[in-house]
Amino acid sequence: MTPASLAHTASAALRVGLVLLMLASLCSHAAEPKRILIVHSFGHSTSPYDLVSSTFRKGILDAWPGQAAFYDFALEVGRPGDENESAIIDVIRNRFGSMKLDLVVAVGPTAALFYGKHREALFPSVPLLMLGMDRRTAPVQYLKPGDSVVGSNLNPTRLVEDILALVPGTTTVAVVFGDSLGERLWTDDLRKEFAPFENRVSFLWLNRLSLPEMRERISALPPGTVVLYGVFLVDAAGIPYDGDYAITQLRASTSVPMFGFLSAEMGKGVVGGALVSTSEQGVIGAKVASRLMRGETDTVPSTTFIDPAKPQFDWRELKRWNIAENRLPPDSDVLFRPPSLWSENKSTILVGGFLLIMQAMLIGALFMQLTRRHRAERQAIALSSRLLTAHEDERRRLARELHDDISQRLARVAIDAARLESLDSHVRASPSAHDELVRLSEDVHALSYRLHPSILDDLGLAEALKAECEQVSRQQAFRIDVELHEVPDALPHDVALCIFRVAQEALRNVARHAQASVAMVTLAPNGGGLLLAVTDNGVGFDVEATRSRPSLGRASMSERVRVLGGRLGIRSVSGKGTILSAWVPLRAASA
Repeated sequence: MTPASLAHTASAALRVGLVLLMLASLCSHAAEPKRILIVHSFGHSTSPYDLVSSTFRKGILDAWPGQAAFYDFALEVGRPGDENESAIIDVIRNRFGSMKLDLVVAVGPTAALFYGKHREALFPSVPLLMLGMDRRTAPVQYLKPGDSVVGSNLNPTRLVEDILALVPGTTTVAVVFGDSLGERLWTDDLRKEFAPFENRVSFLWLNRLSLPEMRERISALPPGTVVLYGVFLVDAAGIPYDGDYAITQLRASTSVPMFGFLSAEMGKGVVGGALVSTSEQGVIGAKVASRLMRGETDTVPSTTFIDPAKPQFDWRELKRWNIAENRLPPDSDVLFRPPSLWSENKSTILVGGFLLIMQAMLIGALFMQLTRRHRAERQAIALSSRLLTAHEDERRRLARELHDDISQRLARVAIDAARLESLDSHVRASPSAHDELVRLSEDVHALSYRLHPSILDDLGLAEALKAECEQVSRQQAFRIDVELHEVPDALPHDVALCIFRVAQEALRNVARHAQASVAMVTLAPNGGGLLLAVTDNGVGFDVEATRSRPSLGRASMSERVRVLGGRLGIRSVSGKGTILSAWVPLRAASA
């Protein structure tokens, strides 16, 4: 092997060794969790810093590829009996001094100020991240190269201008803060910010009151006053308040609108405005912390202060204090607005509307079909009426010709035959032509009566029924009783003819099929019409079984009654006779 090849091999081995060393270092670093100490100004659940720290933790867990371990320490500085800062330093060093910390996060101005002052005595070489404070109160003088601060850039001037635009009659602004060290810094700075407005409104500073005193004071504020809520961590009596307890109590007591600085206060009683997002501070802080833990530091401290977002307002508070929405800034968002009926039930409304339209179309189609059916029925009834009328007219014409023409001619022939029989004895011995002609004349007369009973036109329905019953009884040799109750003398011709034809057909059926010894025909007024009943004591029959078989007589009766708007019914029991009933309205028939 040549010296050149030996050198090349050694160089390659060295490179491989360096790569392996780097991989081992990365694996050891990946396996080692990042330890983050979070120093809180107050308790873990103190608003609004609780939202900053919770979103920061979540952002780290989502963004950091390896493991991260969080350690919390609450200073609670500024409360009675907690002024011994050296004792606090000893506690922090005893608890966390043996750990290899990768980042220290100070949440809130009080924690940032405390840790900045005593950083050299604690963890001077560990990167520092300050979170959850305004630009005015951030102790940036304690930051070193590689450190960062993420906070807010409040705009109190714009907030007051928005308040005066929304509530034009405002004369006093009651400013609500607690009385901790950080809150006193806020109020001192805001006094300077609000100085230009003192010629328009007066400012009432309530930070020197306890919470019960502040509630009482706010409940008695006169009209023309608004409340500006900052933060409320510790009241003037030194009592701390966690979570949203303070703002909830103040909202329940206030008699005037309440505004705020932070988006965390939305939905808790403030009207709204150009607010700073506390959760966004936590999200951005997590990204900055990830860079610091990867060693991506700058030669100077980095500062990030978030400006207020576009204005947002609570619809419920606007309605509570009668603030018109047309007074809001043009780019405002209105939150907590009850959903409209359309937005809340869009799918239901669309489905219901579709079903309603389909139902309306179906009802319309059914209505059109029903209209056509009624029209067809009326046309069919009218046609049936014309056919029956034409049929009766033709029968009347034939009956009249048989009675007036053929019967008269047969009578003359019978007279001539009788005269011839009287002249010729031989003719008298033969079958009597005269008798045959007389019987033929009677048959023609009977046929003429069956075609159209002239007695119906001459004497009316009652007499025609009596005559028909008498004739059928005489011809068929069974008794027919007739009962007529208050039958009107003057009846519409179509009604009288219908009842007569039904009775005639019913008696014909009794004579042909019933084998009856007695039949009864009754006619009486009933329900605005006339009710005809034909009863016999014959053998009866199964009505349902005969419905499917065609019957010209039954069809004729049904059609006659239907044309006049009446009803036809048949009841029969085998061995117990039959009852046929027909009801015809007088009023409709007359019309």
